Amino acid sequence: MIDWNEITTLLFDLDNTLIVFDEQEFIPLYGKNIHAYFRNEIPSYEEFMKLFLSSTHMMLKKEPNGLTNLEKFAVHFSPRVNLPSEEIVKRFLQFYNTQFDQLSQVITPAPCAEALIELVSQHFDIVAATNPLFPRVATEKRLNWGNIGLTKIPWLEITVADEYYNAKPNLSYYKEVLKRINKSPEECVMIGNDRVNDMIAGKLGIKTYFIETDTAPDKIITTELDREKPEFPIDRSGTLEKLYLELKTFISNKNN
Repeated sequence: MIDWNEITTLLFDLDNTLIVFDEQEFIPLYGKNIHAYFRNEIPSYEEFMKLFLSSTHMMLKKEPNGLTNLEKFAVHFSPRVNLPSEEIVKRFLQFYNTQFDQLSQVITPAPCAEALIELVSQHFDIVAATNPLFPRVATEKRLNWGNIGLTKIPWLEITVADEYYNAKPNLSYYKEVLKRINKSPEECVMIGNDRVNDMIAGKLGIKTYFIETDTAPDKIITTELDREKPEFPIDRSGTLEKLYLELKTFISNKNN
């Protein structure tokens, strides 16, 4: 159970929690667009995607220490395209700044997400606890696609690849979030649709709310934990609409 009176902070997953898309559709579209920036180095799209996905997997690892997730990606990517890491980051950021919005066509806001975030942002601290595999510029755009961007919502923290050193499903990611926002596990709830990446937060004492969706996430980027299919504690579960109604009632009762 979750006693909302004890909670100060809500951590929200983003992908297929607050914004909805099919990874099997999104990733190829993403890959074809970014491949254009590296076609001279890797003419084959298939070879490029193999490298892109393997470098993305490096972002999930704890090593090497002292590198942001984006730097881990670039260090792995660099020798295979014979380009310095700085040039790789430059090209990716150029893509995110100029072409990334084309992918908004396959993204839709999750039902009730906008209303939920607008409601809770007035009563809790809220964190966009998305897996930090995208840099800030890209993640802020993804929030905008869900109508929950920074111009509307006072996000306390957004977890992004160019600032974070850990990624889901590592517990070190959640420890990094807690340290940055200066919160204890007991005052936080992790809300997401992934039984591994999101619900693992419960091992630290963070309360967990599992978002039920029509289909289980069909992930392209998977880990050993996904294959093991572990069961992590879930304190509550339901749709976004159910969570919205529950919190709306709680807030109304608290204010009366």
